[in-house]
Amino acid sequence: MEERYVKRFSASERLAHWLHFLAFTVLLGTGGFLYMPALQPFTVGTAGQAARLAHRVAAVVFIACPLIYLIGDPKGFFYSLREAFSWGAEDVQWLRLAWCYYTRGAKCAGIPPQGKYNAGQKLNVLTQIVAFILFTVTGLIMWFGHGVVSPALFRWAVIIHDLSVTAVLVLFLLHLYLVAIHPFTRESIMAMFEGVVTREYAQEHHARWYEEVKAGGEAG
Repeated sequence: MEERYVKRFSASERLAHWLHFLAFTVLLGTGGFLYMPALQPFTVGTAGQAARLAHRVAAVVFIACPLIYLIGDPKGFFYSLREAFSWGAEDVQWLRLAWCYYTRGAKCAGIPPQGKYNAGQKLNVLTQIVAFILFTVTGLIMWFGHGVVSPALFRWAVIIHDLSVTAVLVLFLLHLYLVAIHPFTRESIMAMFEGVVTREYAQEHHARWYEEVKAGGEAG
């Protein structure tokens, strides 16, 4: 008799994901003190020192998250990277029908079978990779570059850092909605707690990946 559940995420991937979530939340909160007048008292004195320390510790954790995933599950890490960078006609077709997919679910005709990540999730991963690089480079300039790099470079680092935060925040809120609220996709959050999804969910939303799992016992 077939098991009801399919393994989707390894323990290392889940650990990296939740550390990423916590680190990003702390970074967003402590960084937001600068832009919210009501919270600006937290940017000066002892409170300001604590906020800056929390921001920097969270930044180190944020940078370490991909390494945690890579060291703990190298096979899954490179599988996920290949998935994110592998694009074909079925991904373009999925994007064309994305609105239908999120409003009608399984009733939406013409949705091609997807791999471990659908085209929307691939876009999210690619955006996160670009943002991670921009966050890291500009953040290090802002942390260590004051008085070392030119004022113009420092200003550009701040601008790019802030724009990157804005872009990722939009995706972050959309991601929260899809995994926690949207009726067609909220089962996916179970995979980040328990590492598994039901076979029905896998077949409906990631049919190509599910066939890989059936053929090889496990994919990614």
